[in-house]
Amino acid sequence: MREEARHERQRDTHRALYESFSAGQRPPIAEPSAPELTGLNHYSGGAAQQTAAASASTSAPESQDGENTNTRFLPALAPAQGTQTTGEQASETMFASSLTGEIPSVSKRERRKKTRRKRNVVMLATVIIFALIVAGSLFFVKALVKQFNPDDYPGPGGSAVEFTVQDGWGVGVISRKLEEMDVISNDKLLIKAIEDSESTNKFIHPGTYLLKSQMPAADAAKVLVNNKPGKVFYIGLKANLRLDAALSEISKSSGLKLADLKKLANQPEKFGLPSSVPNLEGWLHPGEYRFELGTNAKTVLAKMVKGTKTTLKNAGITDLKQGYRTLTVASILQAEAREKDYATVAGAIENRLDPGNKETHGLLQVDSAVIYGLKRYSLQFSPSEKKDKANKYNTYVHTGLTPTPIGSPADAAIKAAANPEDNGYYYWVTVNISTGETKFASTYAEHQQNQAQFRTWCSENPGVC
Repeated sequence: MREEARHERQRDTHRALYESFSAGQRPPIAEPSAPELTGLNHYSGGAAQQTAAASASTSAPESQDGENTNTRFLPALAPAQGTQTTGEQASETMFASSLTGEIPSVSKRERRKKTRRKRNVVMLATVIIFALIVAGSLFFVKALVKQFNPDDYPGPGGSAVEFTVQDGWGVGVISRKLEEMDVISNDKLLIKAIEDSESTNKFIHPGTYLLKSQMPAADAAKVLVNNKPGKVFYIGLKANLRLDAALSEISKSSGLKLADLKKLANQPEKFGLPSSVPNLEGWLHPGEYRFELGTNAKTVLAKMVKGTKTTLKNAGITDLKQGYRTLTVASILQAEAREKDYATVAGAIENRLDPGNKETHGLLQVDSAVIYGLKRYSLQFSPSEKKDKANKYNTYVHTGLTPTPIGSPADAAIKAAANPEDNGYYYWVTVNISTGETKFASTYAEHQQNQAQFRTWCSENPGVC
């Protein structure tokens, strides 16, 4: 009991000291008993400590293991007020802070700043990670939706594509090959279109089919499903082909008789053309055509004439009489100029056709028309041929347009002839054949300078002109 009372008294002393340090005060402490004084002198140091220690060695009780029980619970005491140094004051402050859990204000601010910085970094990282997750999720969902709902081509499609189905090919193989050929945008679309087809028999027969590049899957399914394709023949007409050359190409590619084709070509009324049109010169639209074997001559020519009518309509020309004039100008553009200069040359031609102009006085003066009348392709002709009035296509002696077009113009030339550029030019000459550079002039004197530049280029590039 005595031992426990002493321990309780020591704990009270410790609590009093702690409260004193926490409050920053030094309250008076009751006079300690002899054992406690001995312990106090032991921690205080100096001569008094040595004397007290000697006295305590004989009087202070010890525990069984030799430890002094009177002093082992006492904390170190700070020196009396007014005697401690600055370093000792800092030590006391830190000791008090450690007992109370408080931190000096500067340290607290630094810790708060560090904590804020860490918190901001964590929040920023969280936001970035969240944004990346959202973006990735949206991309994944979009890709997933597109995989199951691919975009179809709007149609009607581009150039003709010949596609042959081999024996043993199923819908899956056909769909994949058509996607590879860019006939359809996705093989799944064709499979679905075939499944949705109203045809009772959804079999695709082996054979060659005429399709289009970038066509809607439903349109491709209509051509393929339950149709037995026959063999086809192919015709390719280049721009600027004259009528005789075009008819020969058609006959050679189709097996149709050339005589039958020529006879029909001289009957333009059978194709819905005005009576003022003498033949189909200029009306056989350039392009690629495929027809089933057995297709007759009239059907073949009618499709080509229809192509020209469609181009005129798209250029804003609905009157076929006006359209014939447009085709004639377009055929000259096709022979005389480069596509990039079509509109400018078309404006110069219109200026020349004005009978009141003081430069050409209504004469076109184009070599391509002269050689057409001579039934030649070389631009070289003699001075006498240049003056020959018997040649109805001699634009150096006959004013106005040629009696007919001088070839088959393509879409770009027809569009330019229907919408000529308004300019003051009468002359044009290509001064560099390699680059196609063309110079325009409003007077013959300027034109002669441009011609001299062309002759210089030809002399520097022998064998080209």
